[in-house]
Amino acid sequence: MEKIAILTDSNSGLSREEAEKQGIHILPMTFSVGGQEHKEGITLTDREFFDSMKKGVPVSTSQPSIADLTDIWEELLKDYDRIIHIPMAKVLSGGYATAVTFSEEYGGRVLVVDGNRISVTQAALAQYARKLADAGMAASEIKEKLEATCMEAEIYITVESLEYLKRGGRISGAAAMAGELLHVKPVLKLHGGAIEAYGKTRGTKKAKKMIEEAIAKDYERLAGKHGAENVRIFVGHADAREEVMEWAEKWKEMYPDHNIEIARLPLSICCHVGPGTIGAAVCGN
Repeated sequence: MEKIAILTDSNSGLSREEAEKQGIHILPMTFSVGGQEHKEGITLTDREFFDSMKKGVPVSTSQPSIADLTDIWEELLKDYDRIIHIPMAKVLSGGYATAVTFSEEYGGRVLVVDGNRISVTQAALAQYARKLADAGMAASEIKEKLEATCMEAEIYITVESLEYLKRGGRISGAAAMAGELLHVKPVLKLHGGAIEAYGKTRGTKKAKKMIEEAIAKDYERLAGKHGAENVRIFVGHADAREEVMEWAEKWKEMYPDHNIEIARLPLSICCHVGPGTIGAAVCGN
């Protein structure tokens, strides 16, 4: 049986400690905070990141360097026969294309998955890969299975403040000001890695309701296709753990037969939406 390493990046929202317990390896993302370079989960904590954002310090993200990428591959290949590498969705970063290009130098030992996911659903894909590898499935089959199911996932989020969407150029300053005055809460959808507007409403309570209704439709579709036992439900947050823990209680009432999983949003998303963002996700594996 092949000895297979499962590698994903910190865009999955998995901490190095969580990933280690699950037999998954993490490639940290690189961030610039006030012009200084940091690596997520190594030299940059969530607290430092959000404190910087709140102070107006410029933050941005970039894909890991080629050296960082190949260094972790070479280290893993000392102990493993193959690597299943699951980067963030290619529509959000050039990391997938870079990984595919450089994997060609490893004689088929590194398989890069076109996973089309980010955040908790990307983590779910890595966890599924680990499960398949532990069951004895060949690396090439795992890659095929992940890519065949990767689009079976939806994420919905709503922001606390429109300020960060304005900073990132996703909405105009006038729209942000008007939205704040009218308490407008946009609901954004992430599918296949792409971020798009799903709807907008007034107030956080109504935004949560919109997300709950969207997830309910997706859940019904996924449960019908894969079976309810193969559907996972998540609630996530950006520096809003107490609020999302309270919200999770309602989700437990709506889906009493499911374990409602609580997760942090990766900093690559938080860069654009800011602290206080909350959301929910559903995926079928």
